Amino acid sequence: MKRNVICQCLSHQKRESIVNACPAKSRSQCFRAEFLRAILCLGILVISLTSFAQQVSAALDRDKILLGEQVTLRFNVNSLNSLTTYVESWPQLHDTLNHVEIIRRNAVDTMNVNGLNTYEQNFILTGFDSGRWQLGPFHFVLQDKTTGKKINLTTQPLYLTVLPVDVSSLKEYHPLKDVIDVTSSFNWVPVFIATAVLVAAVIIYFIIRSRKKKVVAEPKIILRGTPFERAIEKLRALQSQALNTKAEIKKFHSDIDIICRQYFEEMLHVKAMQATTTELFSRMNVYMQDAGLRSKMRQLADLHASVKFAKYMPPAEQSKSALKEVMTCLQSIDISAQQAKDNANRLVSKY
Repeated sequence: MKRNVICQCLSHQKRESIVNACPAKSRSQCFRAEFLRAILCLGILVISLTSFAQQVSAALDRDKILLGEQVTLRFNVNSLNSLTTYVESWPQLHDTLNHVEIIRRNAVDTMNVNGLNTYEQNFILTGFDSGRWQLGPFHFVLQDKTTGKKINLTTQPLYLTVLPVDVSSLKEYHPLKDVIDVTSSFNWVPVFIATAVLVAAVIIYFIIRSRKKKVVAEPKIILRGTPFERAIEKLRALQSQALNTKAEIKKFHSDIDIICRQYFEEMLHVKAMQATTTELFSRMNVYMQDAGLRSKMRQLADLHASVKFAKYMPPAEQSKSALKEVMTCLQSIDISAQQAKDNANRLVSKY
């Protein structure tokens, strides 16, 4: 607003209108009045610039410090009418200012006195390089709310002297020290616990995985021929065995007994492998109706048991003869069993 007044006072058009409006005889008086007016406007301009220059300031609380000491830098914007003017730009300082470091910066404080605002911000500085260092100048920008015009204000530069520390009178200022061995304080307990937990988790995983595997069913054995045909084939294989020793004769009769018992289980569905001779033939009464055949099979079974338990050792000819009799008896039993099945099937078909 003050600049507008100054510009209006110095306007060329107004000067011409004033001079032209005066009579010819009094033009000298008009020029004198115009000159006084210009002097007055120039004074107003100087006063306004001085007032704005006094509104912003930057100051140090002291201009000399020792290496590493701290000093305060203070920014001030004083008596600013918040209704007409506001601070559009505030100096933004980096962490280092010409060999001087900023170790702390405070927020901008605002104080209002009688409608006029005062802004203040403090910076804590230090220096580690000796010398005289210039700080600033610092730039502020104020803006008029009515016209939008910006006013650039600049502070005077500041000078900070950083002095070195005099250590000439000190003894052993920084004495040499031996290397200090530092023992490791690493705690291995969490590592061991984590390793144990990991190993346990892996073991549990593989145990669960192995349990989930499908049980592979054993292949079903398919037997060729009838139970009688398989028994006769095994008995005929025994005919070619030599019976020169007691062990061979014992094994010969043991094999005949096993073949007969397997035939009874497969053909007659009787549990014969675990039964004694007495238990077996008490159950076989149902399947061997012929008393002579039943008696003959009982005699052969007793012979096999006697040889197997070393109670009796027959000659080789008797063992071979017993084999032939067993084959004849099994054939008779098989014929009787087949006839019984056929009769049962015919009876069932009638109903």
